[in-house]
Amino acid sequence: MFLKAKKEISKIIAEATGLTQEEAFSSLEMPKGEFGDLACKAAFLLAPKEKKAPAQIAAELIPKLKKHKFVEKAEAMGPYINFFFTEKFYVDALKDIMKKGKSYGKGKKKGKAMVEFPSVNPNKPWHAGHLRNAILGDSVARVLAHSGWDVESIDYIDDLGLQVAQSLWGYMHLGNKPSGKFDHWLGAQYVEVAKRMETDQKVQAETRELLKRMEEGNNDISKKARWLAEECVKAQYATDFSYSIFHSGLIFESDIVHTIFHEGLDMVKENNAIVLEKEGKNAGCWVVKLGEKFQKMQDPDKILVRSDGTATYTGKDLIFQLWKLGKLKGKFKYKPFIKQPNGEEAFATGGTAPKPFGNSDMVVNVIGSEQIYPQEVIREVLLRLGYGKDAARYVHLAYEHVTLPDEKFSGRAGTWKGYTADELLEESVRRAKEKISKDVPESEKDKIGRAVGEAAIRYSFVRTTPEKKLIFKWEEALSLEGNSGPYLQYAYVRARKIMEKTEEKPSISAKYKFQPEEKKLIRELCAFPELVERSASAFRPHMLADYSYMLSELFSRFYNLCPVLKAEEDVRKTRLGIVKSFETVLGNSLTLLGMPLPEKM
Repeated sequence: MFLKAKKEISKIIAEATGLTQEEAFSSLEMPKGEFGDLACKAAFLLAPKEKKAPAQIAAELIPKLKKHKFVEKAEAMGPYINFFFTEKFYVDALKDIMKKGKSYGKGKKKGKAMVEFPSVNPNKPWHAGHLRNAILGDSVARVLAHSGWDVESIDYIDDLGLQVAQSLWGYMHLGNKPSGKFDHWLGAQYVEVAKRMETDQKVQAETRELLKRMEEGNNDISKKARWLAEECVKAQYATDFSYSIFHSGLIFESDIVHTIFHEGLDMVKENNAIVLEKEGKNAGCWVVKLGEKFQKMQDPDKILVRSDGTATYTGKDLIFQLWKLGKLKGKFKYKPFIKQPNGEEAFATGGTAPKPFGNSDMVVNVIGSEQIYPQEVIREVLLRLGYGKDAARYVHLAYEHVTLPDEKFSGRAGTWKGYTADELLEESVRRAKEKISKDVPESEKDKIGRAVGEAAIRYSFVRTTPEKKLIFKWEEALSLEGNSGPYLQYAYVRARKIMEKTEEKPSISAKYKFQPEEKKLIRELCAFPELVERSASAFRPHMLADYSYMLSELFSRFYNLCPVLKAEEDVRKTRLGIVKSFETVLGNSLTLLGMPLPEKM
């Protein structure tokens, strides 16, 4: 209703000012304090043309504005025009929210979007840094889907990397049998092999030979490496599921190399997007000559294929992105990989069944900020191939990594030990359960502790903007008070409990006179659809985290100042409608952030 009101009022402003409706709409914003329900700054846009002070223009516009059913009055305050909504607006707004329920805020269909995350190497458990990628990617996918995109959540599995070859060497030579969670066991073994690689030339040579056999494919070594990678990914996905993160499909690098790579490489060669260097340090390599746009870099040319014919990571990634955008004829075949707790199957390449993955209208890659240059290389190649529209919808969602107070996480050095995503959740659940009353039955305590522990971590990760480095500290991540996931869950549960205490149905009275605190809360509830759209367009789920916290604070004030169950009948029924609407909107917002909605706390 708020978006509807903005659009209709923008038409009135456009008619009165001569501005386009787009200009008039962009001039509208939700004011702070008591300055009405909607503020217009169109006078600033008109001032240069009319050569008048914005305050004078605003005052002169008031009598020119047509009446509207949602506008009680319009007042000029300095250079702004403030619109005050009628009671009908608030009545219709609450009815709209209650009618739409879980679909409230859902946008119109837009097309297909593929979101790639977290792309963790299949030879170790997720640590807190990987978890940031996964939570960010999952939240973006959820927000995009609610805004109207048909979303495919894809995981890129680098099963041809040197790290997998090293892990395979350890599996074949160290004689250790798998024990415990497979990814933890494999990660610990990888640390051991990495140490040997630093000084043992024999291990180095044997690992390189394994990697060569893996890249050749269709042999015992490549099959064993694929098995090892898949077992690790299945263990990683147990972590995935514990944070309510799910995927549509998994694309293995070995299948990229053997299915679509040569077709894609031939295409970029034929279109002269890359060149074969004949001399110099890159002799024999296929290179992207990046030219003036990248001249500030020490080495502005990027190798995609080495002189020995093997592809670099960026080379393989370029071909993968071309497939995502539907530019290649080659098609992957899939197999059921793992049944997920949400009831959906995740499919992996390497099978026999076709799947409609790819051919996307928009691609979002959640990759660390250190990959900005390679991602720009891929966008540059898309432009050279004539895919300007695709390059514009090729999004690198860069994020800063999670670090310890004293050092970065390192798979090779094993500094992730004690900071895996599994251990983080286990500790969070333990701390949450310690805060639950001793009178609560153990089974219920486990359920609540699980939901609260998961929310504490997801919220602490997603509320930080991607561009900011996240220094991981237990005491901050697991805080159960203040601006935290558990606080938002408590606000949601408080609203549920009010509704559960009565059999009376919410009913919005057309004669009801809304109190200031009620109006503030309803206005913000109305802002949710537009905020979903802005969050989706900017790929910034933290906007919803900030919104959820602000909404919960407003509800707390409403709860303290406006009694619900003890109010008179007409007031009670309308306020029940406000409570139900808050429960709906906050629940939708938290769901988009991937946070569990507990029934009790």
